[in-house]
Amino acid sequence: MKLRNLLLYISAFTLAAINSSCKDDEETDTPDARIRRVLFSQLGSTVEFYVNDVETKIFNYDSLAYGTKVDSLYPTIYGYSDNTIAIQYSYDGSNFFDFRNTVAMDFSKPVKIISTNTKDNSKKEYTLEVRVHKYDVDAFLWTNTGVVSGLEETILSQKSIMHNDLMWQFFQTNNACKVVTSKDGAQWQSSTVEAPEILELSTLCNIDDSLFVQGKSGVIYAANFTSLQFSKFDAITSGQLLYSLNKQIWTLDGGEIKSYSKNGEAKISQPIHEDFDVDTVRSFTAPSGNTVLGYLYAKKGDKAEIWGADRYGNMECLTNTSAGLPYMDKAITFAFNNSTLGILGGISTDGSYSTTCYSSNNSGLTWAIDQHKDLSNTVGALADAGLFQTGDKGEFILIGGQTANGQNNKVWALRLKKLLLEEAFLNKIK
Repeated sequence: MKLRNLLLYISAFTLAAINSSCKDDEETDTPDARIRRVLFSQLGSTVEFYVNDVETKIFNYDSLAYGTKVDSLYPTIYGYSDNTIAIQYSYDGSNFFDFRNTVAMDFSKPVKIISTNTKDNSKKEYTLEVRVHKYDVDAFLWTNTGVVSGLEETILSQKSIMHNDLMWQFFQTNNACKVVTSKDGAQWQSSTVEAPEILELSTLCNIDDSLFVQGKSGVIYAANFTSLQFSKFDAITSGQLLYSLNKQIWTLDGGEIKSYSKNGEAKISQPIHEDFDVDTVRSFTAPSGNTVLGYLYAKKGDKAEIWGADRYGNMECLTNTSAGLPYMDKAITFAFNNSTLGILGGISTDGSYSTTCYSSNNSGLTWAIDQHKDLSNTVGALADAGLFQTGDKGEFILIGGQTANGQNNKVWALRLKKLLLEEAFLNKIK
């Protein structure tokens, strides 16, 4: 009898354990009001936000770029896969609305989110914050460092040249050619340049201590930095002076691109590309990757084309008119670093002055408006100003330039804010 009771007891216990196990299997989907994932797909690329259940916060680890618009976004919110949740949100913490991912939400400020599990009405409350950089680290900090006497005159052309750690700003007025020099962009020394005629300083270039420039008549002149006395350079009798590249002077002469040594010895003669239009051409040189190219900026219709020419005279169209780069009659052209070019300001074909910066991160193949580098409101629209790039690749000096109200004689120091932040951080940890 006792054995029978023991067997019945064991059987009952086993059945209870089995029933309990089955019940556990059925209830693995326990009520869970937590949010698992939040995605934003309107931010240039899909951004997944981190969900911190301990502090009940939802946020993006890496802040979005300065100026990102977050006042009209459509987030997608997921719960845990085996549970159904209902979402409500509130901008003030009191008035809540049912969430629908077809209704735009404003995340200019943190938003309260309540997630409710519809099985048992359990709730979880979060604060959802879309973090945006409050500081435009890719922009310039503009600092006025003073004015330069003489730059307020009507300037016909000008050119910036770095030589022996000095900034040389040459400018041609109706009456004279002058140059101002500086080491720091704050103190400038003025000198007069001797020349037989008005110079087209956009063609000014140098090889070591030798300077070369074209006069208004088309004659090419040479001088050195010590005497600044230009005299006729008899070795080159025709052609349009472009730039110096690979220790040679380059010209467009009829249907050919030619180069000469600084002593006038003819070096290279190549036919220009049949699609290249020599009208309205402007030129400059800039580092490009591990090599150096000459760039030819020309008008084609109402757009601009940019051609590249290597040290052997081989030419290739880098930016054709389909790239949408507008033609600026006068502009500042420069390199930010080894592969980023920029065209800043200028006078458009309708005669208006621009504050826009166009930049190319692939040596001129494609261009886009770079709002971070636009001329600031304190500077205003400029054309044909001088620009010097200092050794650290993050600081520039902008000098002079034309405005709609006449010539500008101010000097500005431009510093990348990213570098300023890095310096501030390093100084704190020292």
